[in-house]
Amino acid sequence: MTTRLIATFCLLSAVHLAAVPPADADELSIDQQRALRGPLHKMVTDGNYNDAYNGLRELLLRPEADPRWLGDDLNHGTSCLTRLNRLAEIDEFREAVIEAHKGDWRLLWRAAENYMNTPHHGFIIAGEFQRGQHRGGGRVVNATERDRIRALQLMVQAMPLAMEDDAKGDTSTFLLRWANMWMNNRGYSEAWRLQYLSDLSELPDFDPGWSTYRQASGAPVDEEGNPVYHKVPKSFEDAQTDGQRWRWCLEQAVEFSPSAKHDVQMQLASFLHNQFGVQTMAHFGWRFGRRSTDDGKDKNGTYELHTLAENETIARLAAGVKRFELPDEFSFVRLYQDTAANWSVRKSQGLNSLQQLTQIFENRRQYPKAAEYCREVIAVIAEGNNKAARDMWKKRLDQIVKNWGQFEPIVTQPAGQGATVEFRFRNGHRAQLTAHEIKVEKLLEDVKDYLKSNPSRQDRDWSNKVNIANIGYRLVNGNQKQYIGREVAKWTMTMNPRPDHFDKRITVTTPLRNSGAYLLTAKMADGNTSNIIVWLADTAIVKKPLNNQVYYYVADALSGKPVALANLEFFGYRMERQGTTTNSYRIVTKQFAEHTGPDGQLVLDPAEQPNNFQWIITARTEQRGTE
Repeated sequence: MTTRLIATFCLLSAVHLAAVPPADADELSIDQQRALRGPLHKMVTDGNYNDAYNGLRELLLRPEADPRWLGDDLNHGTSCLTRLNRLAEIDEFREAVIEAHKGDWRLLWRAAENYMNTPHHGFIIAGEFQRGQHRGGGRVVNATERDRIRALQLMVQAMPLAMEDDAKGDTSTFLLRWANMWMNNRGYSEAWRLQYLSDLSELPDFDPGWSTYRQASGAPVDEEGNPVYHKVPKSFEDAQTDGQRWRWCLEQAVEFSPSAKHDVQMQLASFLHNQFGVQTMAHFGWRFGRRSTDDGKDKNGTYELHTLAENETIARLAAGVKRFELPDEFSFVRLYQDTAANWSVRKSQGLNSLQQLTQIFENRRQYPKAAEYCREVIAVIAEGNNKAARDMWKKRLDQIVKNWGQFEPIVTQPAGQGATVEFRFRNGHRAQLTAHEIKVEKLLEDVKDYLKSNPSRQDRDWSNKVNIANIGYRLVNGNQKQYIGREVAKWTMTMNPRPDHFDKRITVTTPLRNSGAYLLTAKMADGNTSNIIVWLADTAIVKKPLNNQVYYYVADALSGKPVALANLEFFGYRMERQGTTTNSYRIVTKQFAEHTGPDGQLVLDPAEQPNNFQWIITARTEQRGTE
């Protein structure tokens, strides 16, 4: 080691400065470069970004710089500039490094990825683009497409060198990363862009604003309304669209490394599934849940998903929803199945494929097939001893094949005519139903007493305690049995489930007639338990704001006739901040009562019922009780 180099290392050790000899000085050996890179990278770790950047720049611009570290050092250098808020210097730095090593295809590759990962927004100031934020004037632009084209230019420049390299695995990875660049901003919502051939001969202008995102409505179609597929061209030069260039890169990646086959299949299957899967109809705003009725016998109907063959789909296209067959090459189901069948070769892709197939057949409402794939997922996970994942998928399988029932949401119903509820179930044939009274009076009094006690705002159960509509959650999950009264009804319900694990919805007529609230429970035989709160009202309270007044009308819930001389009890509460700097609050309450007139009406002034309070209003009559 020369005397000059020893002095350099002493300086680095003493003051942590990037003492890299200038590029026109004597050449540095690989060992000397390695000795310099360690302290420079420590400067990055220590937050000494300016000195680290200066030292890395000197190393990178040397023609003899170690090619193994060019990409990493370039990324470290741009990271330093980003941390220093000097994004405007990144482009000059990056292009200088590219010029110094334009014969190194790996550096060109890493520089292309650097372009893709750098912040793309900036400002035009005095006719020049400055990347990053800027105080003061300037026109906001973004370089998303411009950076993409520059990255693609670098990949094209690197391509012939990469194809001749003996490290076939590296070339395959290069091609996979290149494929990702063709797809940039060209996923589900912007796949229409893949129909065009990007001009790589010159850089495009900057786009105005912060983003170039333009969402399309459905997968692109050709002039005849058929879905657009992207076939593999004979060569890169023969490609007519960016989509074909993307497919060429994927196919070439497999040519250079056959082990990449399943990676490529997964990428292609994922794209095709996002484009042509039945879930695309959900983006159209159409209901996309389990069917629970027996209507719709047309096997070609849009919602007849359970009739689809594996090479068929119903998807939202740019021209509308359409049922069509997928060519074998573009069948995402086949691609996932092929990868899943070879999961022992690449276990992660195989497991992912099985999980995707489970979801696909669930979406198609082909539940027996979904259950088969779900069982395979569980078997694969079991080999890895991941108990949490295995239990999660077992629960998912149980959701398909076991007895399951659930009450559908309902609204308050009039008393006196027998309450009804909608019940959705699958697989089971019998359920035990019970109904218990809820102690509404005690519930109301406890809520009021809780608010009068000025509870802490940090009480984590605050929302449950003050929200009366949340009583069902409190009874079932909060174990607040003090509000559950006597059992008033119990009966067994027999059911006739639909085949193939389909849901069925039925209307359950209960024996509940008297006004009040009831906890209704359904226990499926060999299945789950579902609960719902049923509110039956013999009285309805109508509220309507007037000019500087509030109007109330109390009526019979069934006939709408006025209820004379009803006692209306008003309880209001609100939170007031204590002081100006603390996070302390107190609960202020207000309560009063009024009677309706013979016509069931009551008019209040704003001073009586301030609108900055939240109000609990109950109506009582001697005959009717509480509402």
